[in-house]
Amino acid sequence: CMAKPPPNAAPPPPQAAKGAFIGAPDAAPVAVEWWRLYGDDALNDHVARALAANRDLRVALATLDAARANARLAGANRTPDVMLESGASPATRAANQPSTSAVPTSGYELGLTAAWEIDLFGRLRNQSSAASADAEAAAAARDGVRLAVVADTVAAYLDLCWAGELAGIAANQIEQQRRQVETVSHQLRVGEVSPLELAQSRQLLGRLEAGLPIFAADAQRARYLLANLQGLPPADAGRFQCRRPPAIAGSLPVGDGPGLLARRPDIREAERRLAAAGARVKVATAEMYPRVSLGASGGLIAGALDAFITPLISWSFINPARIKARIALAKANQEGALAQYDATWLRALREVESALADLDAERRANQSLTAAVTDARSAARRAQARVTIGDAGPLLALDARRTAFDTELQAGLSARRLAQRHVFLHRSIGGGWQ
Repeated sequence: CMAKPPPNAAPPPPQAAKGAFIGAPDAAPVAVEWWRLYGDDALNDHVARALAANRDLRVALATLDAARANARLAGANRTPDVMLESGASPATRAANQPSTSAVPTSGYELGLTAAWEIDLFGRLRNQSSAASADAEAAAAARDGVRLAVVADTVAAYLDLCWAGELAGIAANQIEQQRRQVETVSHQLRVGEVSPLELAQSRQLLGRLEAGLPIFAADAQRARYLLANLQGLPPADAGRFQCRRPPAIAGSLPVGDGPGLLARRPDIREAERRLAAAGARVKVATAEMYPRVSLGASGGLIAGALDAFITPLISWSFINPARIKARIALAKANQEGALAQYDATWLRALREVESALADLDAERRANQSLTAAVTDARSAARRAQARVTIGDAGPLLALDARRTAFDTELQAGLSARRLAQRHVFLHRSIGGGWQ
């Protein structure tokens, strides 16, 4: 999907786009099918089905087909128009042949006409260039839709996987706390604890149980999104399952600035829109000059061969204000396209650098939370041991257990955010297309 250089020189990329990104873990070329880095066959199947059936992508493909047809039409305008004409009409016999005067006769005509505009000032050529640039912009827009469809599909699948993973963490915590409530209830019956300890244990159990439906809703929402992306009704979403969240092994290649400018569909689309706007300025300027056409006609007319060639000149110099207004309008559109191009690559750079910063921050936070989980579990075990030997009250163990549960859940949520950060980074670097 690499775009051709625009006919009008595009502005140079920013200095920040001429090298590696700040904080990039790996500046190697971006994987073409980056979703395969997860090594999950189910994910690959989801992406393939989404690309084959997504409605938004079908709309983009129809738009591209229309733009390409318009480009072919603009190119055909540079070739001669040829028309074949024929006719038949009754004819009268000569007066000196009375014996045949009552017999009906016919006369036939067959002619061929051609017209060709000589493109002296580039009007037709630039019209064709503008239409071709529009078609390339439509192709880039299609790639943008494909990029969004893939990123949304991967994100939805990861959300489904992590919803199940977090639900498993919550269910395990609920089971542990339910056993603890039973233990405290027994202790209350034998007089070892007060109703306060039982109430606090039940309160922790209720809070853990309240989080479980949220994860179930997250999983169902992810299934509905997967079904929608693949053109399926919500009733078919129940068959989508995920056993374990996939992860990308190794470093994540993100490419460099020049590769981003050539790879991001929105940058290529803005570049092609700018090229089309520049070509239309030339089309409007060519209207200031006369159009020269050649016409030719020949054929069998009235029983004899006839042919001629004639030039035709048309020139709208009588109303120059209209032509100047068209030129001004085309130049204004070109300035707008230039501003859009500048804004697009600046936004692209900001998104990539922000995605890298968010990914790095979440990775470090996840590492800290993973270490904290180990410490929190150890603290909970030690606190329970102290309570068992009578060295501390039951509330110490309850508080340590609450902290361990919360740390485990926060580590899981951080891992889910880290997976989402990976998807957003791939989306921002325009991964997936060459």
